[in-house]
Amino acid sequence: MTRTRAARIAIAVVVAGALAIGMVDAFTGADDDDRVAAAAASRAAGPERYSGPQGRVGQFVVQCLYSHSAADDPIVHAGRPGMSHAHDFYGATGVRAGSTAQQLRTQSTTCDKTVDTAAYWHPRLYDHGTAVRPRSLQAYYRAAPGVDRTTVRPFPLGLAMIAGDGDATSTVGNDAAGWTCGTRSDLHASPPACPGTAPLHLVLTFADCWDGAHVDSRDHRSHVAYSRRGHCPGTHPVSVPQLTISVTFPITGIGHDLRLASGPVQSAHGDFLNGWDPTGLAREVAMCIGRNAVCDLASNRQESPLFQAR
Repeated sequence: MTRTRAARIAIAVVVAGALAIGMVDAFTGADDDDRVAAAAASRAAGPERYSGPQGRVGQFVVQCLYSHSAADDPIVHAGRPGMSHAHDFYGATGVRAGSTAQQLRTQSTTCDKTVDTAAYWHPRLYDHGTAVRPRSLQAYYRAAPGVDRTTVRPFPLGLAMIAGDGDATSTVGNDAAGWTCGTRSDLHASPPACPGTAPLHLVLTFADCWDGAHVDSRDHRSHVAYSRRGHCPGTHPVSVPQLTISVTFPITGIGHDLRLASGPVQSAHGDFLNGWDPTGLAREVAMCIGRNAVCDLASNRQESPLFQAR
């Protein structure tokens, strides 16, 4: 069997799995106590993240420009426009409070992969009371540390996830959300003073284990969990990509008075609603994560024309 044929078979298998997994019921309100407890314990522990230089494991990267801001949240305040604090949105361009994954699929995208019509958002950042327009968002998709990359399956269409704690007021308890300079992997509860060559970044890492049944839950968190030492809990047996997003802000030096629309900078958090084209996402998972190939890192390819005029 040729390598090309093998790759095509691998993609077909992942696509079939993605379509099968995607045919799940939306949240109905019937939370299982063990599942909720396991998810809560994993959130308290936080994610196991990669540190050091990028490009050591199979992954694919999507770069997205800022789309718009609105006081909407299609997950927490679904169907209730204006009920949320202000968010900055990336990816699908028509995201509103009532947006669904199916609607996202029909929209254009600010991302450099046209098959990525997912929605990414986080609270708006303010400096001395003035809104800061973010430069861009990078989304890294890979198997979480220690996870068998061949077991990773694409997200089901419509999967909703939240990373970080929007109610935090003092310190960040784990590595789900934090601030850093440039591409550094160390995170801080409060934004550090960054040099001009490495501006401020907000880094968020989402859960990588799914319960296999619900694309959302009452608390919008209990249907997913973080892996631990390379394994998903029995309540959340399906390994999905570990999604880490890094948002670049034009903030350097000292003298800033930063605050998020959700509150202090320690309330950093973000949301993801999967509106990827299922076949396109399955292809990326199979060809990059499954084959342990490093795809799309800026150091390995010419910068996308989308970002050259940034």
